[in-house]
Amino acid sequence: MAKSTKKKKYAAEKVLDNLNETAYKAENFFEQHSKVIISILGVVALAAIGYFVYLKTVVEPKSEKALKEMVQADDYFKQDSMNLALKGMPGNFLGYEQIIKEYSGTKGANLALYKAGIAYYKLGDYASAVSSLEKFSTDDKILTAQKYGMIGNALTDSDKSEQAIPYYVKAAEETDIEVLKTMYYTKAGKIAIELGNNEEALNYFQILEQKYPNAGNGEVAKYIERLKYATGVN
Repeated sequence: MAKSTKKKKYAAEKVLDNLNETAYKAENFFEQHSKVIISILGVVALAAIGYFVYLKTVVEPKSEKALKEMVQADDYFKQDSMNLALKGMPGNFLGYEQIIKEYSGTKGANLALYKAGIAYYKLGDYASAVSSLEKFSTDDKILTAQKYGMIGNALTDSDKSEQAIPYYVKAAEETDIEVLKTMYYTKAGKIAIELGNNEEALNYFQILEQKYPNAGNGEVAKYIERLKYATGVN
């Protein structure tokens, strides 16, 4: 028992010695390199402060200006005058295209990307619609779902239905609003049926049924019944 106690005591002392040695080395390292460490921390702090100042004095005012510039373009957008909303009127007001270029990196320009995407889509310029919407980013789940849904629509209308399916699925996955989720999964399912991918289509409709048993006022259940018959699934 005495030997065991001594061993434990020795082991504990050894651990303490190692900790003290580590602490000493760390302290010694800091003393030797204190100027460099302080300089690095100072640079990091200055960079953080500089970025904050940049946001407050440059980015935010620029973004506010972009949003103000967009007011007239929005008016024409609401009137369904998409060309004017996109191109603006030189010397009078800026359109979405100019706002995106001149106020790049701001919230205003980002919002202009979304609106420009819709405008391009309504004008039948599907490639520009997809490009603009892909660049738009937001934390808003509904807007994200609508963004992917619009990209899906643009691809479908430009005879790229197969490429549209993943975007409709993304749109459906981004929202828990029953109407939107049903619409996007149904679009994906219908295209899959047209392409002869019945098992894939069945999967989309079953996902809907599991979450919303009466999705589409019973239409989803009908699709499932037909697809189960077509695929031989019980």
